[in-house]
Amino acid sequence: MSCTAAKVGGQDWTLGGLLDAYEAEYANDRAKGDQWWTSAPNPEEALVRAFYDWEDGAGPSRRALNSHQHRIGYDAIRTAAASASHYLSDLMLAEDFDLLQAAFQRIWRTENLFVDTELLTYDVAERFGRYRGKYPQKVYLHAGAKAGAQTLGVHGKIVEAERFGPLIGRLSPSEIENFLCVCKASLTRKMLVA
Repeated sequence: MSCTAAKVGGQDWTLGGLLDAYEAEYANDRAKGDQWWTSAPNPEEALVRAFYDWEDGAGPSRRALNSHQHRIGYDAIRTAAASASHYLSDLMLAEDFDLLQAAFQRIWRTENLFVDTELLTYDVAERFGRYRGKYPQKVYLHAGAKAGAQTLGVHGKIVEAERFGPLIGRLSPSEIENFLCVCKASLTRKMLVA
């Protein structure tokens, strides 16, 4: 299920049906990602892994980018990872997800690395945060997640999960962010109010 078609078999998605399909499609992917990012043997490797998509551990490391990271490119991602490694002790001191994300933003500014860093910063902080046990407590809206949230009538940059109602609220804040991004084309405003 790609969440890109608003209808399946001629029927509109219900919010519950869309969530069930999303969870069926992405639960295994989420579990594999959790395993990959949390099982790094040390903080240095955890930081490098945070810049790339999860791997199954079989065979040589492929260090693949997520589809939305390709616009940044491998060279820029490698440069960012190398720069962040110089600040590993600062990253390890971050007491929660917000502070971890802020630390990455400071690194990009200090190193003058990127102009558009919002999505990369969130992704890297969320992955490294998994290793550290520092998870988002709110839903961060940027890029596709912002578009999905706006379709549902939810606006803001960082919002409480409860704003998405009890069905979507059964997901963790980071899963809500992913759901909104992946399924944005299938969401409708009436889903949240129904």
